[in-house]
Order: sequence, then structure tokens, then C-alpha cells
Amino acid sequence: MNDKLENEESIVLKFVQDFFVSYDINRHILHTFFPEDGTFIVLGNRMSGHSAIQQAMLTMATTTHQLFSIDIVSLNMPLPEQVSMYQVLCAGNVEFGGDAQIHGFTATLLVYFLRPNVLNVVSFNERCQWPKLS
Repeated sequence: MNDKLENEESIVLKFVQDFFVSYDINRHILHTFFPEDGTFIVLGNRMSGHSAIQQAMLTMATTTHQLFSIDIVSLNMPLPEQVSMYQVLCAGNVEFGGDAQIHGFTATLLVYFLRPNVLNVVSFNERCQWPKLS
């Protein structure tokens, strides 16, 4: 594996961890992780663009995510020079609001480097089991 790819993957890993922290704790800024035409899908509800994502984030139940798996795949596709794109598959547990039940979840993020070391989320899709199987 080349050094550039390893470096980018470590940046993507940290970015995804920070994304979920913001999702749980700093939800009011989560829309800033997306370009204006980005897409956020949670439990089948689709939001596109900063204002729709921000509005949805302010009305959704609080969450607490626990990540167990983060799989990063470099997408080898025609892109403008100096742009790298990654698909990130996540799995773990999530609690919603005051509900003490733990739910399993999977999430898929499509992220790209806007400039070196600056990432944006093109799309985010989260699905949950109701409730988590024991």
C-alpha cells in the first residue's frame, strides 16, 4: 500500500469518528460536514442540502453511537486531479433519546477530499434494527 493511501485512510478513519461524535454531541454543526448538495438519510428519511440537514438534526431524537467496525474502501473511479473518494461502512450500536434499548446500526458514508486533509461527506445512510437482537 502506498504512503498517500495509508495517510488518507487514517485521516478518513479520524474524520468518521469525529463525524459520529458530532452526530451525537454537536448535532447543530453536522450539516457543515456536507457540501450544499450533500444527502443525509436516516431510517429512510432523506434530507438534501445544508438547511434540510440542519433542520432535521435539530428535530431528531438524541443519539449515542458506539462504533464497532469501520471499513474504508478507496474508490478507483475517474475524478478530478487531487480528489480521492472513499466509501466507509460502519457498524455498531445506537441508543435513541431516553430509550434504554440498544439498537444495532449500519451506516454508509461516501466521503471525498476537497483539498488535502479536508473531507466532505457526499452522502450518509444509516439503518437500524429495532431493537438490537441479543
